[in-house]
Amino acid sequence: MNDIIISLGLFFLAALFEIGGGYLVWLWLREDQKIAFGILGALTLAIYGIIPTFQHANFGRVYAAYGGIFIVSSLIWGMLVDKKNPDKFEIIGAFIALVGVFIMYYTPR
Repeated sequence: MNDIIISLGLFFLAALFEIGGGYLVWLWLREDQKIAFGILGALTLAIYGIIPTFQHANFGRVYAAYGGIFIVSSLIWGMLVDKKNPDKFEIIGAFIALVGVFIMYYTPR
């Protein structure tokens, strides 16, 4: 159980860095913010690229499972930062993605 908590923590940390870095680049290019936003976003995205390497599975499995976590994290980001609540279809889709994560990544082999 401890391994699952650590793994999920790494997945959600990676999502925070990926979404946060992407958001900073978005602000720079789409919202006319200073280039410092873009540079900080690029550095944040570089850190995101490192975080998944701490997972204990092969690249394909890690990134496939991470996709589901990214979906859920993006909806959470939207709620907290953009103040946009997900609709019922987004919630259903995110739930399905999480089921996929647990099947792909956490099923004993």
